[in-house]
Amino acid sequence: MLARYPVEAHGSPYLAYSAVLTDSAFACHTARTAELFAAQVPTYAYEFDDPQSPTLAGAQVPGLDQANGHSAELAYLHDFTMGERPLTPVQVALATRMKRYWGAFARFGVPVVPGQATWPAALPGSGAAPVLTLGPAESGAGSSFGADHQCAFWRTQPDRPL
Repeated sequence: MLARYPVEAHGSPYLAYSAVLTDSAFACHTARTAELFAAQVPTYAYEFDDPQSPTLAGAQVPGLDQANGHSAELAYLHDFTMGERPLTPVQVALATRMKRYWGAFARFGVPVVPGQATWPAALPGSGAAPVLTLGPAESGAGSSFGADHQCAFWRTQPDRPL
């Protein structure tokens, strides 16, 4: 584990452990679940990636940057003010794009928005579900999600049924 998640690469033992938990318990399980769901219904996966996102009120750990953490995207989708600060104009633009995707999906069953990046559907059993990255720059789908989160490794771990 230390070879795959060295403390030096993450800045502290806490952040290295956070990366282990993110990859093993959230990212790779979500990608695998998307592949399984895709065998039954159209399924779309995303990764929220705004390293400057405001931390949700009550979720701050003193002395630790909690931006881009789990549930950070909620402030972008729901216009609530539970963050430590309001969204910047760039973040408001991201929030608008996100709401358009969610609205298109709710209305048409597919998150297709003219003028925005294509959000590809997950493919059953592909081993590498396409994931739309939602960040301050124009969003886009890529195939590096599994590699970024070391999902091939996590699939080989007996205590991680991926």
